[in-house]
Amino acid sequence: MHKRITKRSVPGLAERLLSLREGRSLSQQVLATRAGISIPRLAEVERYSTATTETLTLLARALGVSVDELRGRGAMQ
Repeated sequence: MHKRITKRSVPGLAERLLSLREGRSLSQQVLATRAGISIPRLAEVERYSTATTETLTLLARALGVSVDELRGRGAMQ
């Protein structure tokens, strides 16, 4: 049985992610590499605010913030 992967829309995610990335002076290439995702995947998240739980977790870890902060549920650093 295959596990279905669902992308969810997270309101404001694109803006928060871009703010965190630029605030740390990271290019898309550097952040994508640190997170272990592709540059097109990162660009998609930054443009459409949609991501899987796994992608959110990888990005949060790479940025040194919690998944809740990326989702807008906590204070951003």
